[in-house]
Order: sequence, then C-alpha cells, then structure tokens
Amino acid sequence: MALVYVLAVSLGVQTVQLVTGAISAISAVASASAAILIWRGNVQGRKTILIDRVLGPAYSEIRRTMELLESWKTEAKDLPLSTPFLKQVGSDWLYYTIDTKLRSELEAFQGLVPRLDEQRDLCKSVVTLIVTNAASAAFAQQNISVVYFWRSHSWSDGQVRGQNGRQPNWELIVDAPPFLSPPGYYVHSLQLVDFNNQEHFSLPLLTEAKEPMNRADFDKFWEHARGLASKDLAIVEFRKLWAEALQRCSALEGKLDSEIKHLR
Repeated sequence: MALVYVLAVSLGVQTVQLVTGAISAISAVASASAAILIWRGNVQGRKTILIDRVLGPAYSEIRRTMELLESWKTEAKDLPLSTPFLKQVGSDWLYYTIDTKLRSELEAFQGLVPRLDEQRDLCKSVVTLIVTNAASAAFAQQNISVVYFWRSHSWSDGQVRGQNGRQPNWELIVDAPPFLSPPGYYVHSLQLVDFNNQEHFSLPLLTEAKEPMNRADFDKFWEHARGLASKDLAIVEFRKLWAEALQRCSALEGKLDSEIKHLR
C-alpha cells in the first residue's frame, strides 16, 4: 500500500483520492467476505433444516417401523403398521431436494406398507380355520370353533383356564415360537372349544412347578399347523412381503443415516 501511495504521489494523484480508493477497496473485500460467510451460513442452515424436517423424521420412522416388524416374530406382537410421516412428507418442498434415488426408495417402501397391512388382515381371516383343522387332526376332536392358549403367573395342576386366554393365530402366521409370553406369564394349558354344544377338550402343558407336560401331543398339533400355514397362499404372500419390508427398512436406515452424516 505504501509503494502504491508513493507512486501515486509522484504521478500527481491527490492524497484524498488515494485514501478514498483504499477505503473503497477495503470495503469491497469486506463485502465479499461477508457475502461468502452469509452464503456458507445459508447453505449450512438449509442442510440443518433438511435434516430436521425431512431426513431425521424419515430415519426415525423407518427405524421404528423396522423394530415393529421384527417384534412381530421375536415378541409375537400383532401390531399394525403406521407411517404417518412418510404419508405427508411430500407436502414439504424440501423433500424434493433430496437424492432422487433415495426419494424413490422411500416412496417404494411407503407403497409396500398398505399392501403388507392388507395381506396381514387377510391372513388373520384364514388362520383360525388352519389352527382348528390342525387341532382336529391332532386331538381327534370334531367341530372345534376356537383354540385357546391360557397364560398365567401361577396355576394349580390340572387347571384349564388361566389369567389370560388367547388364540395362537399370530404366532402361526409369523412362524414364531408358540409359547412366547409377557415377562412373568407362562402358557400352561391348551383348550379346544366347541361353541355349538360347549364341549371342551384341554391339554395341560406345564405342571404347577413349571415342568413341561404333554409336549409330544402339543408338538404334533403345532407342526401340523405350521405345515398347513406354509402352504396357504395368503400366508406365503404375507411372509414374502414382510421379508421385503424388513430388507427395505434396513437399506433405508443405512442410507438415511449416511446422508445425515454427510450433511452435518
């Protein structure tokens, strides 16, 4: 700057003009720097908003859905699917700024959800007949209306009913272990009920001391029921869609996580 000043004076440039020019140059540099900082701040802010409004909630919903799908078998939880965020995220313009392939995969998964839920309901409409047919064959009983598993914290030897009675239909649909129960509960009795003439047949499964009983008879019934379920077209299609949903969830979880980390 000093050399420029000396040269300018030697050429007859007034000091006031030099100072004014220097100030203008400094102001231009400062303005440019400020503009760059503002631009960078806007870009980072936009990335943060994209994570908060689109990618983060999508990741959470995919993760929660995958845990629910896994709990269908690991905990025998018959819970419907629900993806409210993915249903409405298309109304946010930021959604259309994410990677096109990622958006297509999210939409493909969202399209799979109602199909899986519909197939789940179809399975529930046919599985009762599968269970009763298997019970009729295994226990030589006719006109069975429903099969119950009775669960309790404690019971007496020979006790038929318990604290909680349920049908083992869901376990059969998802091919889960038949004796899954909440902590502290045990399946201790199987009961066949005929609603027409109220005849009952019961099979104790645990003694009061929680020792297994009649497992060979039970296994014969359950394996026959599993065999029938594995050939039912509705259940076969449901299991296929279920496996696909789990695979898509796993892939989407990884891609959303990677995208979020990339933007941060």
